Order: sequence, then C-alpha cells, then structure tokens
Amino acid sequence: MKKLGLLVLILSIVILLFSQNSQNVGEIEYPYLIDLEGYVQVYPDAAVINNVGVVSLSSECYRLIARTETSQARSIELGIKKQIMFRPTTHDIMKEVLDKFGIRVLGVKIDDVRNNTFIGQIILRKGNQVLQLDSRPSDGIALAVRTNSPIYIKQSLLEEFGEKVC
Repeated sequence: MKKLGLLVLILSIVILLFSQNSQNVGEIEYPYLIDLEGYVQVYPDAAVINNVGVVSLSSECYRLIARTETSQARSIELGIKKQIMFRPTTHDIMKEVLDKFGIRVLGVKIDDVRNNTFIGQIILRKGNQVLQLDSRPSDGIALAVRTNSPIYIKQSLLEEFGEKVC
C-alpha cells in the first residue's frame, strides 16, 4: 500500500509541475529535446541471481553490470518481456497513468555516480512541455522498457564502471 500511495503522490507532483514549471519547447521534435552530447544509448537486461537483483546495460562496445533491489530487477525483466503478472507492478501502474494523462516518456538518462549510487533522470513530455525528473536509474529503466523509450548513459560512466566487450 505504501508504494501505491507514493506513486499517487509522485504522479500528482508530475502533473502539478507540468502545469507550472515545465519548459515550453514549441514544435521541436524528439530527439532534439534531450541533450545527448557525451551520452550513448544502452540496452537493458535484468535478472535475479542468488537473491540479488542485477541489471546489465549494453552498448556496442561496453557492458555495465550493477546491483539493484530484487523487486526492481524483476520489474525490469517483466517490462522487457512485456509481461504483466496477476497484479500490475508500480511501474505498470505508472505507465498506465502517464498514458491516460497523455504524458510521453522521451527517455531516461544516467548521468552521475554519488556515494557508489548511479543517478538518473526521466524525461517526460506533455504537448509542448518537457520535464526532467530525478530518478533512480532502475525506476527509469523499468518505465522505459514499458514505454519503448531509449535509455542513455554518460559515455565516461560506461567506460569507468563498465567493461569493454569489443
């Protein structure tokens, strides 16, 4: 119940922010709405291995593997497979609410590491307004895979924390 209450609070704030503080972008079309200089698109995979949540982000030449909560890894895995279980996850509900309000997920960016924790943003668009929200990368990824939205990571983070695979 706590997660659903938090979800309702977050969505209320998103709708309020869109009505007050979003950036008006006129008729500019995606992908020009997201500053991608120094970023590379990655493709996610997730699993729970020995009761540990693992998320893998792969680009053409790098792969970054990070730990996350098991519930987050499962949600990402379900989103990749386009599966909804008997009861929807918080991310399924979030996608549904965004769809109902006409809010599009333009993408997710992972752009920093602080205290050994990756920091990300979810970029949303409603009409000609764009809003960037601070997000745990795992939440952003779980939402992005449900909305077929791209995921980007700063190239320098991928090189520092990932492994070269080509």
